[in-house]
Amino acid sequence: MEQVGGNKLTLLATKLREKKAPRMDMAPMIDCVFLLLIFFMVSTTFAPMPGIRVQLPPPGKPSTEKPKGLIVRIANPEASQREGTMILNDEIVDFNQMFNLFINSPDEMKNMLIIQSERQVMHQQIIKLMDLAKQAGIDKIGFAIVARE
Repeated sequence: MEQVGGNKLTLLATKLREKKAPRMDMAPMIDCVFLLLIFFMVSTTFAPMPGIRVQLPPPGKPSTEKPKGLIVRIANPEASQREGTMILNDEIVDFNQMFNLFINSPDEMKNMLIIQSERQVMHQQIIKLMDLAKQAGIDKIGFAIVARE
């Protein structure tokens, strides 16, 4: 009888010695991470990006009447130039002269600036022109294109 009990003890001792390393179940942790991800996606609000409001004309035929206001045409820059040539009142001007011309223009012309630029003109030049116009007190700024023939 003792042998049977002894065998049971040795069997139990070997089982204790052959103890397996503990395993961690990753499924609950993955569930928690996904729940946190969903929570932050739902609760996050995004601030709208500041920009320039542009009121587009209604679709249809282009207007043939000449708009009232100052008209600045910007030509494509030449290969060696960085900025395009600016023309105000059929006179070539640069940024140094532009502010003075905006300030000294008649009040009926000063209420609106219309910018006509060609395709290759850099946005930086157009924005700089818009900043000068705002500093000179011109509130309305429009963009115009010349119809291709």
